[in-house]
Amino acid sequence: MTEEPVVNCKEQSNATKAQDLAFILMTNYSRNTLPEPAPTNVVVEITIQDISEISDLTGSLVTDFWISAIWLDPRLKFSHLDPCRRNLSLDHDMEPRLWSPNVCIVNSKQTKVHNSPKPNILLMIFPNGTVWLNYRVRVEAPCEMNLANFPLDEQTCTLVLESYSYNTAEVTLEWLAWSPVSAVKSDFNLPDFRLSNISYGRNVEIYTAGVWHRLTVMVHFERLYGFYILQMYMPTYISVFISWIAFWVDTKALPARITLGVSSLMALTFQFGNIVRSLPRVSYVKAIDIWMFTCVGFIFFSLLELAIVAYNDKMNDIKARAAGKERRMSNVAGMMLRSTIRDPRECGTSRDSSSVRNGETLPLQIEEKKSTRWQQHDGIGGTIDHMSSIAFPTAFATFNVVYWTYYLTASN
Repeated sequence: MTEEPVVNCKEQSNATKAQDLAFILMTNYSRNTLPEPAPTNVVVEITIQDISEISDLTGSLVTDFWISAIWLDPRLKFSHLDPCRRNLSLDHDMEPRLWSPNVCIVNSKQTKVHNSPKPNILLMIFPNGTVWLNYRVRVEAPCEMNLANFPLDEQTCTLVLESYSYNTAEVTLEWLAWSPVSAVKSDFNLPDFRLSNISYGRNVEIYTAGVWHRLTVMVHFERLYGFYILQMYMPTYISVFISWIAFWVDTKALPARITLGVSSLMALTFQFGNIVRSLPRVSYVKAIDIWMFTCVGFIFFSLLELAIVAYNDKMNDIKARAAGKERRMSNVAGMMLRSTIRDPRECGTSRDSSSVRNGETLPLQIEEKKSTRWQQHDGIGGTIDHMSSIAFPTAFATFNVVYWTYYLTASN
C-alpha cells in the first residue's frame, strides 16, 4: 500500500501564485457551460446591513444587505495544484468570467451594487471547487401596504429571489441551513417603524419556460404611533373638547357659541387635510378616517344642538311678542269699555282711581310676564345644554373605548 506524500507547507517555496493559479483554472473554462453534475445546487444566504426607508406613499422599502450564493464547480478544483492554499480570493474583474447561477431579486424596483470605491463583490474559491460569490447591494423593494389599521398597523415587505437564467432542471435553490437570513442588529433606526420579525420561505413558481425555485424573505414591521398620537389624535381631542364649552355658555350668547363650534370644525378639517396629503390614495376606509369622521360628527352634532336651542329661543320670543301684543290690545279695549260705561258724576274720582289702578297694575303685569318668559326660555335651553354636557362626553368616551380596544387588538 502506497502512502501519499505529506506536503510541508512551511517548507514549500514554489507554491503557485494566486494569479498563476487563476490562469490555470481558466484554461479551457467556459462560463456558458453548467457545472456537472446537473442540476447545480445553489445555497443562498442574506445578511441585512441597514434599512434606510419605508415609504407609505410609494409603498417601498430601501435596504442594504449582503447576498451570498454558494455552489460547487468541480472545474475550479485546485487542491491538486496547490495543496497548501486554503482558498483563492479573486478580484471583482474575475466574476464575469465564471459561471454564475444569476440569483437576483425579481420583485425589486431598483438594485445597485455598492461601489466604495470599487464594486463590493467578494469572490472566493475553495480547494474542492466550491465557489462563494457575495454582493453588497442596495435594493428598493415593494411593500404591499395595507393601511386599514393606520396608524396602528403592521406592514410586511417581501423580497423574492430566483435564478433568473436557470430553471429547476439546471439550478436548484435553497437556504443556507445554519444561517439563512440574519441582520447585523435587531433594532434599526427608523422614525415610523420598528423591525418586529424576519421570516423566510421556499417554494416553486411555474412560468411558461418551466419551473423555478423561489426563495422569499418577509421583513415584518410595527408602526410607531407616538408621532401620530401627538400630531393627529391630541389636536382632534382638543377640537372636540373646545366644541363642548358651548354647553356651559349662556343660551342667549349665540355668537360666542357659534364661534366655538365653527372654529373647532375648521381646525379639525384643516388637520384632516394634512393627514390625507401624507398618505396614498386608497379606496378603503382607514382607522384614522373613522376617527376623524367621528370627531367631525361630534362637532357637527354640537352645532346641531346649538341650532335647536337657538330655534327654541326664537320660537319663545315670537310667542312672547304675540302674547304681549294681545295683552296690550285687551288692556286698551278694557280701558275704553270702562271709560264708556262710567258714571259722569264719578268722573273725577273714578278716573283718578282707574288711572292709578291701570298705571300701577299694567306695568307690573308686563314685567311679570317678561320674567315668566325668560324663565321658561332659560329652563328649556338650559335643560338641553345640561343633557348635552352629559351625553356628548359619555358617547365620546364610549367611542374611545371601542376604537382603541378594537384597533390595538387588531394590530397585535
